[in-house]
Amino acid sequence: MHSISTFRHSSRGRACAIACAIVLGGVASAPMAFAAEPAMQLAQAAAVSAPDRSLMTLAAGAGLYELEVSKLAASKAVSAEVKDYALMLAKHHGESNEALRQLAARKSVQLVAEIPADKKARIEALQGLSGEGFDRAYVDRVGIQDHEADIRLFENMARDANDADLRAFAEKTLPVLRTHLDAAKTMASNRRQAQTPAPQ
Repeated sequence: MHSISTFRHSSRGRACAIACAIVLGGVASAPMAFAAEPAMQLAQAAAVSAPDRSLMTLAAGAGLYELEVSKLAASKAVSAEVKDYALMLAKHHGESNEALRQLAARKSVQLVAEIPADKKARIEALQGLSGEGFDRAYVDRVGIQDHEADIRLFENMARDANDADLRAFAEKTLPVLRTHLDAAKTMASNRRQAQTPAPQ
């Protein structure tokens, strides 16, 4: 009887020990499981495709350029209308640049920090102009030509980007770019009409 009782007690002891080990093991491993989830989410957020990174880089370079050249125009333009237009562009592109910077940070994408060389050359060309010639060139080159290129880039991004957040950013930015383009075309048209001699 004593041996049977001892066996029962020892069996219960082993069962209790096993149960405790399972429970404690589960508790010990739980923090590791929870810790792995944010890391996995971070890795997924950072998984931006090479084509998407290229689109973000192009957009960042264009945004830096638009901001800098519009600051130049805001201080150098002679027309109040062009000055106001340049101030609007500087504000909008500054906001867009910040939105893209925050998006890139969430996706662990390193954006360009400097204006691309070809766009620096465009700024330098404008710096060599003054008066009405500067105003006309700014509206034609930046307001029309550059914004037509920007719209093509963002249309491609909205259509082709793999990342849903990047597509949403492009879709949100496109109406602003189209507003800039329409305003520039209106200014250019008004200037041409003002310069056309009245029929005699």
